[in-house]
Amino acid sequence: MSIDKGEAEKVKGVLGILLPEDVPQRRFNCSGNPPSPLLIKDESLLTDHPLFAGDRIAAVVAETEEAALEALGKLKVGYEILPPVFKIKEALSEAAPNIHPDLGNDNIAKRMTVSQGDIEEGFRNSAYVFDEEFHTPVVQHVVLEPAGCICHFTAEGKLTVWSTSQTPFQERRILSELLDLAQSDIRIIKPIMGGGFGGRQQLHNQHVGALLSKLIRRPVKIVNTREEELYASVVRHESIIKLKVGVAQDGLIQAFHARVFLNTGPYATHGPVVLAAAARKLQYRVPHYLYEGYCVYTNGPVAGAMRGYGNPQITFAREVLFNRIARKLNMDPVRFRLLNHVEVGDHFPAADRPLHSCAIEDCVSGAEKIKTDIENKAKDTSPQPGSTDRTEAWGVAFGCHTSGPSSKEGMSSCVLLVNDDGTVQLMTGSADIGQGSETSLSQVAAEKLGIDLSDITIHAADTLTTPYDTGTFASSQMYVSGNAVYQAAQNLLDNLIRALCRKYNLESDQITHQNGKFVVITESGIKTMTFKESVGEVAFGTRGTVLIGNSSFKAQDSPPPFAVCWAKVAFDRRTNTVVVKHLIEAVDVGTAVNPEIVIGQVQGGLSMALGTP
Repeated sequence: MSIDKGEAEKVKGVLGILLPEDVPQRRFNCSGNPPSPLLIKDESLLTDHPLFAGDRIAAVVAETEEAALEALGKLKVGYEILPPVFKIKEALSEAAPNIHPDLGNDNIAKRMTVSQGDIEEGFRNSAYVFDEEFHTPVVQHVVLEPAGCICHFTAEGKLTVWSTSQTPFQERRILSELLDLAQSDIRIIKPIMGGGFGGRQQLHNQHVGALLSKLIRRPVKIVNTREEELYASVVRHESIIKLKVGVAQDGLIQAFHARVFLNTGPYATHGPVVLAAAARKLQYRVPHYLYEGYCVYTNGPVAGAMRGYGNPQITFAREVLFNRIARKLNMDPVRFRLLNHVEVGDHFPAADRPLHSCAIEDCVSGAEKIKTDIENKAKDTSPQPGSTDRTEAWGVAFGCHTSGPSSKEGMSSCVLLVNDDGTVQLMTGSADIGQGSETSLSQVAAEKLGIDLSDITIHAADTLTTPYDTGTFASSQMYVSGNAVYQAAQNLLDNLIRALCRKYNLESDQITHQNGKFVVITESGIKTMTFKESVGEVAFGTRGTVLIGNSSFKAQDSPPPFAVCWAKVAFDRRTNTVVVKHLIEAVDVGTAVNPEIVIGQVQGGLSMALGTP
């Protein structure tokens, strides 16, 4: 590939143009995950060998958007057209061109095996064996707000980035490695943003914006158009899933063999980690389990993180097959699932920790109650007997996910600083991307400390002023970040009790915190104080105290929330159309700190799933 920028540089208002030879020649992985051997570094800042339609080959910075677009149009690019591969099976064929010959001999970015027991023995013990193949397509997040950033590289060599990011601290680390800057010289600020769903769990344009800002010594803004979001950001992985399941005469599953192929596009990004996550989502007791995963390079759109992270693909395939198995065995599909479902004390296949909670039966009974109510109300409007043009039927599926990364890498930190008037500053690295986590985290602190929610001011997701957080992904905010806030609040209460003990010359067991009040036992009697009154006692005077609570929480487990979903679908033979008439989702969410937010999350998940082909 060749680029002539001569005419583009003449456009009025153009301030600078960067080509591949102008930027650091470092390979990187844009994924906003903690460092891992699974994160293959195969991407360039700007490339002279573009591998898909949205690849970055040049960057123009100008006074106006119009000037930048005009200059881009005047870049003269010479391409050598190479044969592309877009689909998984194409990429796996022997005749397929090798997309990354420097990384391997084929187009498989990562192979992975997870196993338990002896899969062949499991099939020998089975009365029935079912073997089917499923396909799921590419899906784009289409969040309300396109990806955007403002980058300011100062004369002092420091970089500030305002970006729509789910993972500010990972973003800082990657930029530090790419730009040869100390992490302390990079500040990432997450503004209020219009959604993420995984699409903001990786760098989008921040690295290019930083280099353009360094070039012109001025802030630079880059915001994707909706079209660019579709072809130049990330999508959900297309998949081919081959399942082979062995079942005994009584319906007990004996063997489960999954071969999963994910289309990662031309760069690995999250692909191998998504592949690993999908291996951990089998919520049924299976004595013999074999999972074989393949992350496949193609020239299609780059795949990355998206809500569910490999779970929707394999859950779709498994649950469709389980309905077919139940039909073959003449078993109720719910009974078949419950017969094989994990219970408290069980392990997920190939998992190392037992299950501590499981409310799947409550989900079943709750969902079936709603279903019965719907059916009773619809009796008068059902199709007349004898009608053959329209068929309506219910389908069911079970599911589960995680409460934090299934790799147990989730970590969050919190600092609580008490103001002199007893109000509290809550500092957390957790990124609220529209789901309302800042409200819920403030609720946790307020309830634990015994103060009003209005007395909490939260500062979040600023790498200069807030403590470390792994990132907003894997349904982890309340479990991981929430526990960090809870523990920080307890630490603050302990520190306040110690300060009161010093003031009153008491032992620690003479002061307790109960029901939001401090109870002080002295020789003259019992004194009760609110949090604010207690702060006033110790914050001033000759022995004034700065009251701080802090904590970090690293998940040792990733407890799964379980779900049961019913869907009533109508098929009209005359028009060959399918209409989803009812959707029921019953979810074992654990403790709902803010029920309205939880309801919004469930409804949002349903609507996103309904729009997925």
